[in-house]
Amino acid sequence: MNHFIVVDRALDLVELTEIATEEKFGAIASFLGTVRSPNEGAEVLYIDYEGYRGMIEKQMQSVADELRDRYDLGHIVISHRLGRILPGETSIAIVISSRHRVDALAACRECIDRCKDLLPIWKYEVTNRGSDWVPGHSNASQPL
Repeated sequence: MNHFIVVDRALDLVELTEIATEEKFGAIASFLGTVRSPNEGAEVLYIDYEGYRGMIEKQMQSVADELRDRYDLGHIVISHRLGRILPGETSIAIVISSRHRVDALAACRECIDRCKDLLPIWKYEVTNRGSDWVPGHSNASQPL
């Protein structure tokens, strides 16, 4: 019951929540990551997100496997948007269901941290002061 979605369009939390909803799961936790402005004192005009879908989905699977080893979960929905994203728009959405809230909430928090560590997605940030690739890091232990 894993669902990995990589798209070039707006992410719809209602749609993603419907994927995770099932009667036997009484808890649904979600996280939305949005483009913020200002960032480090500069007005962000937009961010271009780049990545290879197959590699992103493979790492999403690794994240889901880790979460399932630690928590009793129903559906795991991880969605990331690629392309140009404006301030206030959602770049990543995570929705996780479980029988009880403790697992759903803990898994949701861990999921975003692991996605930040593992997903091969690059950000090119354009601000009123200029543009540059945003420095990142990866803790991926497996070859992509």
